[in-house]
Amino acid sequence: MTIKTLIDKFRTSKVRETVICSLLAVLIGALLGLISGFFGRILEFIEEFRAEHYLILVPFLGLAGVLIIFLYKHFSPNSEQGLNLAIAYNMGEVDNNGEIKDFGHAQKIGQYPDGYVLLKLISNSIMLLFGASTGKEGTVATCGAAIGDYISRIFKARKYSRILLITGVSAAVSGLFQTPLGGLFFALEFSAVGILFYQALIPALIGAYTACYISKVCGLAAFSHTVSATASITPKVAFLIVVCSIVFGIAGRLFAGALHEAHRVYDSRIKNRYIGILIGGSIMAALLIFAARGRYCGTGAAMLSELLLTNTTHYYDFIIKFVFTIACIVIGFSGGEMMPIMTIGASLGAVMSQLTGLPFELTVVMGCTAVYSSATNTLLAPMFIGIEMFGINTTIYIAVTCIIAFAINGNRSVYTKQGHIPRYMYSALRK
Repeated sequence: MTIKTLIDKFRTSKVRETVICSLLAVLIGALLGLISGFFGRILEFIEEFRAEHYLILVPFLGLAGVLIIFLYKHFSPNSEQGLNLAIAYNMGEVDNNGEIKDFGHAQKIGQYPDGYVLLKLISNSIMLLFGASTGKEGTVATCGAAIGDYISRIFKARKYSRILLITGVSAAVSGLFQTPLGGLFFALEFSAVGILFYQALIPALIGAYTACYISKVCGLAAFSHTVSATASITPKVAFLIVVCSIVFGIAGRLFAGALHEAHRVYDSRIKNRYIGILIGGSIMAALLIFAARGRYCGTGAAMLSELLLTNTTHYYDFIIKFVFTIACIVIGFSGGEMMPIMTIGASLGAVMSQLTGLPFELTVVMGCTAVYSSATNTLLAPMFIGIEMFGINTTIYIAVTCIIAFAINGNRSVYTKQGHIPRYMYSALRK
C-alpha cells in the first residue's frame, strides 16, 4: 500500500473527522472556557450585588424585561430562543409526537444569528441583576452551540457542524460548572432521548476538559460540596430511597408539564410581549420582594449552598421556587432551568429527609440531581454532574435516584423540541 493510498484513505475516514474536530475542539474549549470563566465571575458579582440592594433593583424587573424584549426584537429576533434552537440545529425534524424523522444538522437550517452570543449574555445579566428567578446555564450552553456553529463556518467545516455544536455545548456546561463529564454527557443526550451522539464523543470530551481548565485559570470557582454522609443499605433504607426517588421523579415531571401548560396559556392570551413582560415582571418583582426579602431571586445557587452548609431549610422553599421560576421563564426571563431545578430538588430533598430520617445532605443531593434528571428527561448528565459536584461517596445514591426518576417522568422535558426514540434503544450507537 503506497503512501498516496494511505493519505487518500485518511481523507475519507472517520479518523480524519475525529482529528479535525478534536483540533477545533481545543479552540472551542478555550473560547468557551474564557466566556464561562468571565461570565460566571460577572454573574457571581451580580448575584451578590443584587442580594445587597434588592430593594433598589428588583422593583425595576418589569422595565428590565421590556429592555430585553426590545434588544431581541430590534437586533436579532431569533436570538431569543435558547436550547430549543440548538436542538433544532442538531436534530433536524421531529414529528408531532417527538419522534425523530430526520437527523439533520445546521446546513439544513442555515446559521446561528449574528450577535447571538453577545445578546444572550447581556440579556441574562440584566434579568439576574434585577432579580428574575431563572438560571444561567441555558444561556452559556446556547452560546456554546452558537460558537460551535461559528467555528464550523470560519474553518469551512460545515459537514462537521453537528459535532462542533455538541462540542460547544459540552465545553460551555463544563466551563461554567467545572464538571467536564457532566457537560460531556449533557451535550450528547439533551437533544433527543434514545440517542447518544457518540461520533462527537472525543471532540466533546476534549472541549469539556479544555473549557474546565481555562475557566479555572480565569478565576471561576464553581459550586461544589463534598458530601461525606452515607446510609447503610438495609431493606428499610432501600425502600425509603425508592420512595424519595419516586417523589423526585414526580416533581420533575410536574415542573416540565407545568412549564409547558403555562407557556401555552400565556402565549394564547398575551399577544403584546412588551405589556406582558412589563406587567408580569412588575407583579413578580412585588412577590419576590415580599417573599423572604428576595430569597427566591436569581439562580438559587445561594439557597443550595445555604442548604448544604447550614442543614436548614423552610419546608415551603421548593414550592415557592417552583412557582416563581415557571412564572419568570414563561413571561420572558429565559436564562436557563438547570440551577433553579436543582435548587427545587434540593429543597424538596431536605423536606424528604425530615420525613424519612435519611441523612440530610445525602437526601438533598439526591433530590438535586433526580428532579433535574426528570425535568430535563436526561439520565447520564445529572448523574455525572452530581458526582462531580458532590463527591464520589454519593455515586450509588445519585445513580439509583436518577434512574428511577428518569424512568417515571413520562418523556416530559422542559426542552419542548427534544426528540425521542423508543427507550429500549437508549444506547443506540449513532455513527
